[in-house]
Amino acid sequence: MASSTRVVIVAVAFTVVATFYSLSELHRMSAMHTDAETTKFATHTGDNNRILRAGGQTSAISSTSAGTGQVGNTASVSTTNTAATTSSSTAVVAATTTTTTASTATTTTTGGSSGGHKCYTYEHTELWGDVVVWGTLNKKKSAGECCDACLNYQPTSPDEPGCNVWVYCGDEAKCGSQHQQCWLKHLVHPEASKPARTGPQTPWTSGTIDVDINADPGSDAKASGAPRMFHTVTSAQGAAVHWQVRIHYYWWKKRKEECQKQGNCEMGGFTRLLHSGQSDDLMDELPTVVVDPLPQSMVEHSWYVVLNRPYAFVQWTQRVKIPEPYVLMSEPDHIYLRPMPNFMKGNAPAAFPFFYIEPSKAENVHITKKFTGEITQKQLEEIAPIGNSPTFMTFEDMKKVMPTWMNVSIAVFKDQEANSVWGWVQEMYGFTIALWLNGIKHVDLFLNMQAQPPWDQEMHMANGKPFYILHYTYGMDYKLSGEFTPGKFGEWRFDKRTYGSRPPPRHLGEPPKNMKNDLVRALINSINEASAALPCWDQYAETGKAVYDCDEIKTLTDPRFKNDGKGIA
Repeated sequence: MASSTRVVIVAVAFTVVATFYSLSELHRMSAMHTDAETTKFATHTGDNNRILRAGGQTSAISSTSAGTGQVGNTASVSTTNTAATTSSSTAVVAATTTTTTASTATTTTTGGSSGGHKCYTYEHTELWGDVVVWGTLNKKKSAGECCDACLNYQPTSPDEPGCNVWVYCGDEAKCGSQHQQCWLKHLVHPEASKPARTGPQTPWTSGTIDVDINADPGSDAKASGAPRMFHTVTSAQGAAVHWQVRIHYYWWKKRKEECQKQGNCEMGGFTRLLHSGQSDDLMDELPTVVVDPLPQSMVEHSWYVVLNRPYAFVQWTQRVKIPEPYVLMSEPDHIYLRPMPNFMKGNAPAAFPFFYIEPSKAENVHITKKFTGEITQKQLEEIAPIGNSPTFMTFEDMKKVMPTWMNVSIAVFKDQEANSVWGWVQEMYGFTIALWLNGIKHVDLFLNMQAQPPWDQEMHMANGKPFYILHYTYGMDYKLSGEFTPGKFGEWRFDKRTYGSRPPPRHLGEPPKNMKNDLVRALINSINEASAALPCWDQYAETGKAVYDCDEIKTLTDPRFKNDGKGIA
């Protein structure tokens, strides 16, 4: 057998193994997503109660009505069951009931024993959380008093969780027997969880301590009026993302043009971070920095190319100088739905929270501590549920964090248990642990930074906040009638993995007419628009190689391409 043939066979074998592993992880994560959206929150206990199995563990509770029964430390309660529409938030002074219908919270500082903490309230909203004080035994005259009770709650021991979420029922007519109940709860990263219930039919008022779950992106910076420019850097390698990054850059350019027309635009430059070690056929179309993959001599990782990413960012931060003080780390399968603002408040990172990144979850704690050392539960909960993308950071912080991210990711990969349990998302754990190890203990989390269809369905969240990025990581399956068929191949389907070796053709088929998912429809329209606009896509779809010498290039109006068809970087 010729040596070149052996190389091809080995490469194909590695690709098959990596693809199989990726699909296995996708199936596992999709199942987790389904569980998080349904069964995780769906244990009815009567009297409109629901018990959350915190962290996927069944809580130790037996009950037929609110507050009756024995509860363990992991029990978490949603105190009503109503429809979801919109919610509002405001900061309240402790022991008052001042509220507003504005979607953006004001920040009022409370005094006394609360130590200057802020208490935000959300009318017609019920939040999740592990119960620390049962509402049946804790009645208060007002939402303000309930807020006070949360602020002043003292755990019985340093290992017990404090109160950072409260839920109060103040409408006697709607609350019935639950009137004036004040439930005190603890929820890790309240801004990372969608409310249990929202809408005018929800009688509950909820509150959070020091975190506004309805905060606007970059709200602190907006007061100054000066744009805070950020550089977008998108890491990429391989045929699977070759076409994705072209679609990605098309929409980045389009949204930046819209952003500049609006004024006060914060979108700066763009870099494709190509960590293959070699230039490719897109060098003239996309602004690109080529860096080396992680040497196999450091760790054999042929089946897990994602391990190249941290090393790529180490090289990038050491080699380049950019005019923007802030950076957005993005990925090829991101489509920008609207112009991006800088989400950061001050210099703290801002990121999208992933439900499956849980460093402080009971079954993950001992694994996390392998890389952090012995730390308390409170410290574990400081580790944000994020990966490196989409994440905003200062460039200076990136210089410090990237080497740690690389080292932690390699250590996680080499650890058999961590590698097995954390699977395909292990370098995401490596990133957030690296932040914490570098003293970055606070990350502002925004659920509306990114939508993930088919689980997200509308262009806005229930609280009215628009999504900014569409992340198409999951497969999307529907019957021709429009019915969603999760976990089963649909009569109509889109999955980026279908196009792992060749780009999709132009004019992808429209989703079923009666399919009720605006984001899936927006995704297909976005891919079709970009593939129609990018030159010679038909030849590209056949060969996988970008070409710029077809007939259509002669009439191309896109200013990104010269007469010879090559892009202007």
